[in-house]
Amino acid sequence: MDITQFINENSIFIDFKSKSKKNILENISHEMSNGNTKEKDLIFEKLYEREKLGTTAFGNGIAIPHARIPDLKEPKVIIIKLLDAIHFEAIDGEKVDLIISLIVPDKKNDLHVKLLAKIAELLENKTFRLKIREAANVKDILSVVKNFKQ
Repeated sequence: MDITQFINENSIFIDFKSKSKKNILENISHEMSNGNTKEKDLIFEKLYEREKLGTTAFGNGIAIPHARIPDLKEPKVIIIKLLDAIHFEAIDGEKVDLIISLIVPDKKNDLHVKLLAKIAELLENKTFRLKIREAANVKDILSVVKNFKQ
């Protein structure tokens, strides 16, 4: 599964400021909705519901907030490198500074699982995490994602 078809320079954020887990979910919802308030509220609701089932922070300073969204046309992926790490109820107790968030159409469960698995596979790789954290700008992050081979 190639996630790069769902990522571009407008879906990558560096030195992003956020105060809390709820705040970052609100920010993710805003960025993914392209200014559509109704869609923003729905995305937030679904991401928040998913977090209530269990944290999407998997340790090593990473989180993968994700949800299935009714009537969504195509998957959306955003990458956020936080300026300051935040508490995200991670399984290792560490704060999160790197987030890749994913939303998919609710009728595309197979695609949701495949994209989530690919993102998790990338983020489990220590070299990938290091290169993303060291990236100085959006183009560098995009290059890391496009060119990373395990």
